Amino acid sequence: MEISDQDFLTHVAVVLAKELAQPEQWHYLSFADEVFRGAVVIKAHGVVDALGRLNQLGQNPGGEILCVAIPDDKVPEERFCNRLLTRAEVVEAWGEEAKSLDEWEVEEQESQQ
Repeated sequence: MEISDQDFLTHVAVVLAKELAQPEQWHYLSFADEVFRGAVVIKAHGVVDALGRLNQLGQNPGGEILCVAIPDDKVPEERFCNRLLTRAEVVEAWGEEAKSLDEWEVEEQESQQ
């Protein structure tokens, strides 16, 4: 089912309002389509808020998005935050803890069982 642009924008506004009622936390956003386009670590209230902030910074490379909250003890150094990261920088920031989309999906499925 396709929704109109107006219905989509209304839904985004509702989701953003709910997100803004929550405290800010760090998020990891990964962008990909056929290839990895980059990742960003940003403090926001949720995925819609994070995307808005990234657009303001000019750091949204497009593609499909994976967004996960980052526990405070896993936030990388400041030099890795609020900008588009390459795959090499993601590995540098998290070392062996860096995960691909497939690995995130497997973990998510296992946690729901």
